[in-house]
Amino acid sequence: MSDSELAMLPVFLPLAGAALSLLAKALHGGAKARALEDSGAFIGLALPWAALAAMLPRVLAGGVSFTVSGWSGAIGIAQRFDGLTWLVDVLGLTGAGAAYLYSRGNGPKGPLFTTVYLIQASALAMTAATADLFNLFVCLEILGLASYVLVASSEKPGAFLAAFSYLAVSSAAMVFFLFGLFGFYRVTGTLSYEGIQAALVALPDGGGAIATMSTACLAAAIAIRVAVMPVYGWLPDAHALAPHAVSAILSGVLIKTPLFALGRLLGYLPSGQEAMALIGSAGVVTALAAVVVALSQKDAKRLLAYHSISQIGYVVAAWGLGAPAAMAAAFLHAFYHALFKGLLFLSVGTITDAAGTRNVYELRGAAGTLGKSGDRFRLVGVAYAVGALSIMALPPLNGFASKNAIGYLFKGGWRYWALFAAGACTVASFLKLSMIFLPARRGAPADAAGVAGSVPGLRIGGTMKASMLILASLCVATGLFADATTAAVSRLLGAPPPAGGAFTAANLLKALQTLALGAAVFGLAMSKPGKRLAAAIRGRPRSFAGLVMAFLGGLAVLAAALARFG
Repeated sequence: MSDSELAMLPVFLPLAGAALSLLAKALHGGAKARALEDSGAFIGLALPWAALAAMLPRVLAGGVSFTVSGWSGAIGIAQRFDGLTWLVDVLGLTGAGAAYLYSRGNGPKGPLFTTVYLIQASALAMTAATADLFNLFVCLEILGLASYVLVASSEKPGAFLAAFSYLAVSSAAMVFFLFGLFGFYRVTGTLSYEGIQAALVALPDGGGAIATMSTACLAAAIAIRVAVMPVYGWLPDAHALAPHAVSAILSGVLIKTPLFALGRLLGYLPSGQEAMALIGSAGVVTALAAVVVALSQKDAKRLLAYHSISQIGYVVAAWGLGAPAAMAAAFLHAFYHALFKGLLFLSVGTITDAAGTRNVYELRGAAGTLGKSGDRFRLVGVAYAVGALSIMALPPLNGFASKNAIGYLFKGGWRYWALFAAGACTVASFLKLSMIFLPARRGAPADAAGVAGSVPGLRIGGTMKASMLILASLCVATGLFADATTAAVSRLLGAPPPAGGAFTAANLLKALQTLALGAAVFGLAMSKPGKRLAAAIRGRPRSFAGLVMAFLGGLAVLAAALARFG
């Protein structure tokens, strides 16, 4: 099998699995249908690992560029399978595999869900590898369509509305993506990244105003999928109201893949570095502002959803620097975030289902609730603790390593202190969320199953526990061996070896300072004035029109800034 054929297996295998799952749907249940569905999931989520293992030597040698099925570069689908593609595929398969395993125990499940899930996995792999504009547009649309269906699969009225809001805003944004695509095609006569770069270099003005505006349209359209400020408003409802397994994959994988695809594209454009720097600055603001909003939340899953926005802000901040070392730090945090945030959505979702409430001010005695639902050894509570300590960046877990790697990039500047403040607010948020494990209040219902809103007969099964234990083990392992993981990622991305190490005295001292400041912020947040301020932040007006205006405003600012740099 040729390198190009191997490189396409992470795309084609999930599609083959989706076809089997769809066939299972036609059988209307039974043992054969279940066997087909399970086979499809295995083909789509397990076999691509073998393809990645086979491609690793070729990736380490520099990767491979090709057009699908050997078509001419002028009309074919251009692909680039390199270290970045390999790493994003690892990110996607890890998050998708763990979340799917959880769904087998707590839903959603069934051939139709598996089919859509595998289509999304295929689109993620294709997005990571694409090297032409039109194929990127197609991949983003497939990702969007699959996401809308998965968000709505909880069948809650709010979930349908959240999915529709995301669809409407995203569709409007993709119209501007098409404007950008047309602009580059009009100027250069090609859609491949390399062809666009070569044509713009040959032009006396580098494409002029059309190229500048086209860059802004493309960057702004993808930014809405990444959920940086000011175009993040669709995410909280979508992630909070989706089924827990879907929340984990959306937060851990989906919002990051378009970011790395955008980085590959902007690397070929004259004003690409300026666009990355502007979006990177927005990422720093996102990291701090979103965690403040998260701290004000009383709904446990909505708190986690705003933390997804905050943590992607860290990734975008590092990504915006554009340098290989910064890209390595950005991917590290993206990967680690997929592990600990997926773990948090699954563990917290399980706890709130068992308790029948998601209100962090009311829910208490979570450990006892878990025991009554079949978690004798409180494995879900342990998994939550690992995820919470990871996102709080406490040693020796993985978030400690990746957040310090990002902070090192901004040492001494305003970005460093903004991210430090965001880290302290993250500690405060999870101290607040962890109150659900405090002893139950007197007079609380003795049986969690009787609480309104609980999942009737919820039993925490083996696949649910296994998925959380896998993610928790990876959080611990990638933290303990952080230096080796960082070196491996740096090598795959062609970045210089990392300076120093994760567990330095300076980093350990910073962790203690962050913890102390976070505890102080938590105390303020739980005071009466703090709760009144939190209620005011939660009650701020939000609307669909506001989402659209935020997108248009962001696009205008980005275009004006790029024109100034140009």
